[in-house]
Amino acid sequence: MLKFCVILILSIYVLQVATAEEVKQKAAKNSKISRKDLYKYGFKLKRSEQIEAVKRIVKIEDYSKRYSMVKIVLEQIFKVLLNAKIKVIEFGYIPGEEFPESQAELDELGHVFENVALFGDLLLRCPDITHKLYDPIQQWQVAMNWGIVFSNETAIFDGANATLLDLVAQELDIIPRDENYVNPYKEATIKAEQKRLREKEESKKRKENEKKHKKKTKKRKGPRLGGGEL
Repeated sequence: MLKFCVILILSIYVLQVATAEEVKQKAAKNSKISRKDLYKYGFKLKRSEQIEAVKRIVKIEDYSKRYSMVKIVLEQIFKVLLNAKIKVIEFGYIPGEEFPESQAELDELGHVFENVALFGDLLLRCPDITHKLYDPIQQWQVAMNWGIVFSNETAIFDGANATLLDLVAQELDIIPRDENYVNPYKEATIKAEQKRLREKEESKKRKENEKKHKKKTKKRKGPRLGGGEL
């Protein structure tokens, strides 16, 4: 289990180094592209890997192992995010502006976006465990609320990533929930859907039985000829 945890965490965080190199190569070929747009290109590559990593966690059937894995990843997320928040505030980046030239500052911005996104994947796909671990820790809540608002204002999250950010904000009640908002991965939602399907199947069976009963009753109606009536 520990070996799997290490491999999974490394697959999430080592990817940051790999895609940073790809962005640098792309920058060399496209010197006119802004630093923000270059980062967005790398961010999309990282997101696909993060999503796959979280899907692997969700597929862990043993609850205690899945719980331990989510706990380890969350602790790593907030360790990085809390540190990045301090650094970003210190160098004074204003959301919406061009990204800084300093690679160190750019890395800290990336740590904010990538860990907010990874947290969002866990929250939406593994909500019950994530809420259980996240909700009691106020320091985490303050950091994530800041990270979500900050990420939204930079416009780095677009397309599916923007949808993710919106759903996470609703899940955490940072913004009002839409009337039709529902998290399909929540245990309560799954149980409600299972109950709905059972009731639908039972209703279908009742209707079929009623039809069969009506057909039998119909056949029995009217005079019947006995052997000595003719």
